Amino acid sequence: MKHLNSAFITGRLCVLVACLFLLKSSTASATPVPETGKKTSPALNLSFGIKSMYDDNILKYSDEYIRRFLNQEDKGRFRIETYDDLVVIPEIQLNATFRFIKGLNTTLNAEYRLNSFIVNHVKSRSYFAFGIRQYFTKKASFKLSYSYIPDFYIRHFRDDDWVDVIGYTPESFKPFSFSKNDYGLEVQHMFLKKTRLRYSLEYAQYYYNQHFTEYDCNNIGVEVNLRQSVSKHLKVELGYAYTQSEAKGYDEPGETRLQSDDSDGSNNDNLFLIRALIDMPDIGKLKNRLDAKCETGLRYYTSGKSPDQDKLHVGRTDHNLMLGGSYEVELSDAMELALYYNWYHRRSDTEVVENKPLISMEKDYDQHQIGLAFTYKLKF
Repeated sequence: MKHLNSAFITGRLCVLVACLFLLKSSTASATPVPETGKKTSPALNLSFGIKSMYDDNILKYSDEYIRRFLNQEDKGRFRIETYDDLVVIPEIQLNATFRFIKGLNTTLNAEYRLNSFIVNHVKSRSYFAFGIRQYFTKKASFKLSYSYIPDFYIRHFRDDDWVDVIGYTPESFKPFSFSKNDYGLEVQHMFLKKTRLRYSLEYAQYYYNQHFTEYDCNNIGVEVNLRQSVSKHLKVELGYAYTQSEAKGYDEPGETRLQSDDSDGSNNDNLFLIRALIDMPDIGKLKNRLDAKCETGLRYYTSGKSPDQDKLHVGRTDHNLMLGGSYEVELSDAMELALYYNWYHRRSDTEVVENKPLISMEKDYDQHQIGLAFTYKLKF
């Protein structure tokens, strides 16, 4: 299996040490935090999860690229063993709830997740997240969060700077990957007993590897999400998110975005969500639920380069669709099992007629994921 670098290992140890410290320093108790009264020891919730998933298109290749991969064409482009894979995803989450303010909860959370690809280890990655939620009334709260992905490999692309030196050779394909910092602010309010409204603001920083620093970008996103209980057994969720991504667009000192000959991946993204949560009839004493959702989006690229300079982005529009669902069974108060499925679909187009075949070959894809998830929860 792929060896994780020292930053990964250090991060994992920090999370584990933090968990052990909190567990050791707090008094175990199964009773909930009281509504009023003096400050008490934190109520701790610790959960362990393991997912196993089959992914039939891990690099989001178009049909044309899958054909080339199977025929062993484009030497240097495909640095993978298979275009599909099995993924094992262990994760750990810790929540600690305090009462710093009389009668109002403060919740700290930490999460670590590892996506481990069984065959194509280059796709394996870690995810860290931390957050704090503070209630300012019994039905309204805000949350501050931070998450970090140290290394996310996308696929190999040709580096135009290397093409200028060594031509269209296998060595001109370079890894395309990034690290990501994500900062979030969320305000949530419950009203009319059955309605939840959530507003979110997100700021994300993407840092690409040395071969593609022109793709470094800052993203600002806003989201509105409404969940309504329609009946005792049905909840419906509607959401809209808008993200503006501003890419650097150059990779050499002294250059500017418009003066350089590099790609400009700046874009505006619109995403719409509809979701249904259905409580099904109990199976014996086991509670079970269906969770179905649909996301559709339009992403408009705003590159100001000429169509010859930036063939992948000038005039391009991405049409994205995701259909997903899960069937969840509560095996006990502490254990849950879920079967889930996701389908991702993208079709890209451009106003530049001569670039349409290239855009379709590079960006169109279909992806299917199916898996099982098991979660075990502990309360202290």
